[in-house]
Amino acid sequence: MLESAATYVRTGNILLAAALLIVLRRRGLAARRPCFASYLFFCAIRGTVLAILPFRSSAYGYTYVATEPIVWLLYVLLVVELYSGALREYAGISALSKWALWLLVAVGLFLSVISLGPDLGSSHPYPLVQIVTAIGRALCTSLALFLLGTAIFFLSYPIPLSRNTLVHSAVCAVYFLTLAAAYFVHNVVGPSSWDVVNLALVLLTSASLLAWVFLLRPEGEHVIVRHRPQWSPEAEEQMLARLDALNGVLLRSI
Repeated sequence: MLESAATYVRTGNILLAAALLIVLRRRGLAARRPCFASYLFFCAIRGTVLAILPFRSSAYGYTYVATEPIVWLLYVLLVVELYSGALREYAGISALSKWALWLLVAVGLFLSVISLGPDLGSSHPYPLVQIVTAIGRALCTSLALFLLGTAIFFLSYPIPLSRNTLVHSAVCAVYFLTLAAAYFVHNVVGPSSWDVVNLALVLLTSASLLAWVFLLRPEGEHVIVRHRPQWSPEAEEQMLARLDALNGVLLRSI
């Protein structure tokens, strides 16, 4: 029953991803976020191919494993695109953030390799899928932590942020954290949890796609969110001056 429900929701998500891509294009947002648009396009194509193949067959498993690294790369590019847009006026800080992101991803993958005990210590009929999901868990955790770290940075400085940037960042952070937790349960608990985990993942994907459909609006690119600490004009000027100075130092060092 759970597997059938997950199959129906998974099919719906293919249509939702395609619909979101069309909506973003009509709203003029796809050109602003080409990596996000590419991610949606690839997910729709990949989902269609996987839907044609028998679930849990060898062909399904090999296709899933072969295409998962592409999804990981699109995850990283999506996050890079997100904060690069927010820091477009601070090229030096943006470049440093890219190095920090790649370092965090590398550290996360390294830690995943040396902490595979809980994952690999459980019984799993498909070891290759187990390793792939373990790597995916580390990557998603690293990306979620990076997004939370950048959120703290943005809250610490009076950098103008659009509503779309904050919405996109929040949805991505929740998605990555939940995905990492689902991967962990998938590997550690084993086959007995797969139906529940798969249904939870496809429902999470549905919720994320719907959030993007309803919350990413053209006017959201220009609405500056003010629900952040309010600084006095003097304090804000000093903080921005320090930020400009840091950006200048980083630009000269690149």
